Amino acid sequence: MCYTQSKVAAKTGLNPAVISQYLKGVYNGNIDNVEAAINNFITRITREGGKDKSREVKARFVKTQLSSNCLTLLRNTHLDADIGVIYGNAGLGKSMVLRQYASSYKDVILIEADLGYTTKVLLQELCDSLGVNKRGNIHELTENSITALHDTGWLVLIDEAELLPYRALEAMRRIHDRAGAGVVLAGMPRLLLNLKGRRGEYAQLYSRMGMAIDLDREKARHDRTDFDRILVSLLPTNDDESNIKMLPELADAFYKALKGNYRRLFKLARGVVRASGIGDQGISVALIEEYSSMLIN
Repeated sequence: MCYTQSKVAAKTGLNPAVISQYLKGVYNGNIDNVEAAINNFITRITREGGKDKSREVKARFVKTQLSSNCLTLLRNTHLDADIGVIYGNAGLGKSMVLRQYASSYKDVILIEADLGYTTKVLLQELCDSLGVNKRGNIHELTENSITALHDTGWLVLIDEAELLPYRALEAMRRIHDRAGAGVVLAGMPRLLLNLKGRRGEYAQLYSRMGMAIDLDREKARHDRTDFDRILVSLLPTNDDESNIKMLPELADAFYKALKGNYRRLFKLARGVVRASGIGDQGISVALIEEYSSMLIN
C-alpha cells in the first residue's frame, strides 16, 4: 500500500508540515521524536502486512453429506410449501446451512430468534422482513403476514426456534395453513418436545410437520467423511505439513479432540494454526492435544 505524507501524518500524529520538512532535511525541531514516530509506524504496517492471510482459519459453508441432507429438506419444504424441522445439539452447523440456503434464493426469509422473542416480536420481525406494517396486535400482525405471503411460494426459516413460546409456534402454523407458505423450524432437540407438548397436547401443531432431520443421528452415519471435508476447508493449503491428506495422523488427532462438535473443531483449528506459526513450529499431534486441553468441553 502507498502512503501519502498526509496519510503518514494521520497515522503517526505528526503535523504534515513537520513530515514535509523532515523529508526535505530542513526540520529544526526534535528529529529523534519524529523518527521514533515514523519508525513505530513502519514497524506496525510491516507487522500487519507480514501476516500470512493464507493461514487464517475462517468458518465457511462446506458441502457435506449432513449439510446436503439439510439442503434437500429445505428445498423440498420450500417447493411443497410444507413445514420442516431440523433439530440437533449445538455446533452441528444448523445456522450455517440456513444462511447458505437463504443466500441462494431470493424468496426466503431467515429469522434468527433469541431469548427475547415473544409471539409479537416474532410476527413484527416477519412483517418487517416482508415490508408490511409491523404495528398492531398479534391478530393484525398475523393477518398482515398472511396477506403478504399468500400464494407467493416464499419460505420462512426460523433459527433457534426452540426459544419460541408455544403461541409463536402456533402462529407460524396458522400462517402456513392460510398463506400456503413453507416454514422450516431449526433448533436444539427440545424443539421437537415443544412442538409435541410434554403430554402430546399440541397434536394439531405437530400433525402439520412434514419432513424432519435429527442432526445427531444423521451425523453419526457420515461422521468421519464429513469431518475430513470440514477439516480440509479449515487448514491452510500453503503448508505441506498441515495438509491433512499428507499427514493422516493429524486428522486423527483433530478427530479425537472434536467431541462431536464442529464448532469446537473450528475453534481448535483456529488456535492450532495460529500457535503453529509461533517459531514456525508447524502443526503437530502434540500441539493439537495441547490446545484441545485448553478448550472448554
